[in-house]
Amino acid sequence: MKGAENRVTRVRALFCVAWLVFGLAAAGCSRARTVQEHSPALVLEHLEAKGSKAVYFTGAAFGGLVANPPGWLALEDRNFASPRVRSMAQAALDPKLFRQLDRQERFEVLLLAGDPVRYRPLQEHLLRTRDWTLEWVDPWCLLYRRGRTEELTLEATRGMAGRFAQQKGGLRAQSLAAMAERLVGARRFDEALELIAQAKAADAGEPALWTAEGSYRLARGEWAQAVAAADKALALEKRYAAAQAVKAQGLYFSRRYEEAYVLSRTLLEGAPEDPVMLFVHAKIAHEVRSLQEEIEVLRKLIGFAEREKRSTSSYRVYLGQALAMRGAGEEALAELDAALADQDLPPDQLDFARSARGRVELKVRPPASPQPPPAVPSQKEGARPQK
Repeated sequence: MKGAENRVTRVRALFCVAWLVFGLAAAGCSRARTVQEHSPALVLEHLEAKGSKAVYFTGAAFGGLVANPPGWLALEDRNFASPRVRSMAQAALDPKLFRQLDRQERFEVLLLAGDPVRYRPLQEHLLRTRDWTLEWVDPWCLLYRRGRTEELTLEATRGMAGRFAQQKGGLRAQSLAAMAERLVGARRFDEALELIAQAKAADAGEPALWTAEGSYRLARGEWAQAVAAADKALALEKRYAAAQAVKAQGLYFSRRYEEAYVLSRTLLEGAPEDPVMLFVHAKIAHEVRSLQEEIEVLRKLIGFAEREKRSTSSYRVYLGQALAMRGAGEEALAELDAALADQDLPPDQLDFARSARGRVELKVRPPASPQPPPAVPSQKEGARPQK
């Protein structure tokens, strides 16, 4: 099983796999449900007790923080249009930008709230560098603290889950499923599976818990089980977008590309400007050889990133590959060269880009055929041989 986990990690690192998970509410549900809004109250109490001051937070945390501003939230940070808040929001998708901010601010703690896919690139970076320690999980967020500090224990996770024991079945299942989703992203699989089991006991008819199990199966490389879990969620709520996203990913990794493509198009219709979903769709379009669609989506993503002053290198690697397959070799080389000029390109993507560029250049600019050596004139009959 460990080999499967490592394989999934490499794939996710190479492609920056990010899959859209919408909110729990969805239209056209097959049964009435009460969907709760998770609260930041518990984590804010924890941060106050710890005396934390320099706090990084994701864009999704903003609404919960300004509703009841903690003392550490500067006046500038209470305006979402402020450059600092916008930079922090963008840094969740751009580890290079996060490092720049961290050098300036020297954050004590990182508060990662919202859908886990919205901060997946940053979280993957934290897991690789190992200079931040997971300290807290609740249904609203994760906390990482700088350095090798005391790590979140299984007992602490169970204690947090116990705080929701008085909730009614469906609401408790939602709280536990939300915690499990965050723990999957943190690669705390045993704790996540335990919470999923508790959620099933609370209300096995809650689609959020089956979606959480699907996410768990994906992270373990169990593609068929992930699709099956998503199907259980969709049987309960046929338009549940979170489950559709999990199923699309399971189909993609199962190499059932045509089915994944149809589902991805459906999701994209609900979020046509979403950069995460657009990148997902570009990768799936590549596999079904819808190359022009892939190229258009990647160029759109590059435009978004340039406007937000984020790195475009990952997008350019795949754009170069798609252009090469369409026969636009010189354009492909230009995109790959732009990606390779980024000194912060992750090592796996750097190797991939170099390899791709070598193949494209060999095809576009093949080496000249070696010229035969000049013929040696034959010695004329009767001529003296030269000394």
